[in-house]
Amino acid sequence: MKNKIVSWFRFFLIILSVIMLISIIAILHSLRTDDLDLIQLFHSNIRNTIYIGSFLFFVVVVTAYFFLPVHLKRSLSDISNVLNDFKRTVYNTELDLEEKKKSLDNEVYDILRQLMDAQKEIQKNNRDRKAKVFEHYSRITALLRLLSEGILIADLEGNIIFINDVLTDTFPQLEVETNILEKSYPPEIENNLKKLIQSSLKQKKRQEYLQCYIPNLKRHITVDSALVRKKEGEVNGIVLVVQNLEKRKTERKQDKEKETERVEQ
Repeated sequence: MKNKIVSWFRFFLIILSVIMLISIIAILHSLRTDDLDLIQLFHSNIRNTIYIGSFLFFVVVVTAYFFLPVHLKRSLSDISNVLNDFKRTVYNTELDLEEKKKSLDNEVYDILRQLMDAQKEIQKNNRDRKAKVFEHYSRITALLRLLSEGILIADLEGNIIFINDVLTDTFPQLEVETNILEKSYPPEIENNLKKLIQSSLKQKKRQEYLQCYIPNLKRHITVDSALVRKKEGEVNGIVLVVQNLEKRKTERKQDKEKETERVEQ
């Protein structure tokens, strides 16, 4: 838009200059005469006036042709920088509006001030949105940690994003911020949890739940899953739910009795 304004402005100056030049030539041509001295003196004054006026007009045109576009570019440079930051989702541009008010035209300053006000409003909205997202995240993670089932959440590449304590107590080899598809694990993880995640993410389709025997637990567990999708429906990750990890009351009672006997001895 700025380039078009400058182009049209220069085109207008060129047309104006051509019209002025043609008019000057026509006037000078009409003043050719060999009349009396008084008329010649009158004609001479007209010629001098036209010469001086033409020179001043030329100076104004040249100045306007080169100076005004530069001035316009400098005036709009701050606005352009702020808009470029908006395009890159950067909303922390720092400008001294008091200083800009002294150097910019009122119209340009008003636009710049409104952009800076909009930037502050976006920053406030972003802070509020982040606080709200963190609040929801805290609630969800707290809920997942309270569940008796083991929970594991991984992204599309297999990176573990979340895992609760119930699952890590049973499988301490599983850790957050590691890739479950790239790391090697014991057979009970490799042949069950990892295999289910790998098949689901590769086929981008939910697999049937499976049951498997875990030697250190001395019982079977159930592993189920659900795919996480974006708004458009594209698969973005997976949630794994492992059931029957907690010890039964009888087992906890037996462990407690064993611990008591060990202390008494």
